[in-house]
Amino acid sequence: MDRTKVDLPLLGGCVCRAVRYSLNGAPLLVYVCHCHDCQSVSGSAYILSVVVRGADLAMTGPVEIFTRRTRRALDVQYRVCAECRCGLTANYAESTDFTSLRAGSLDDASWAVPIAQTSVASAIPWAVIPGVEQVDPKAFDYRKLSAAWVATAPVFAHR
Repeated sequence: MDRTKVDLPLLGGCVCRAVRYSLNGAPLLVYVCHCHDCQSVSGSAYILSVVVRGADLAMTGPVEIFTRRTRRALDVQYRVCAECRCGLTANYAESTDFTSLRAGSLDDASWAVPIAQTSVASAIPWAVIPGVEQVDPKAFDYRKLSAAWVATAPVFAHR
């Protein structure tokens, strides 16, 4: 199998370009979440998340961090641009080891193909992605899904 090659670092930022980031390590997982919280916070049908190691992400510019309790009683920390309010990352408040980038904030997200979609029960029906595994939120296993995604993902390497 010939896998696509993607150069690191991956670059991205907010819509007004006041905040920029550089991802210096390979992503660990790409998935879609259809839960009502993700729909509300994104203003869209779902969020396409790219899970990365927090230590691999360097961000510059005016960032505001706020914590919000989800409907599932989880505290999630969000990073947004303080100027344009564009959402950039989210992570569980008690853990900064891993964070989820909003794929749309990447300069090029063409490689970001999800391996799974979760909270499909609350999905807008037309937004369910055919051919992408549906995983119940209670059975969502980050390690297992990460291993499966990495096995088929592009090869990430520094230029």
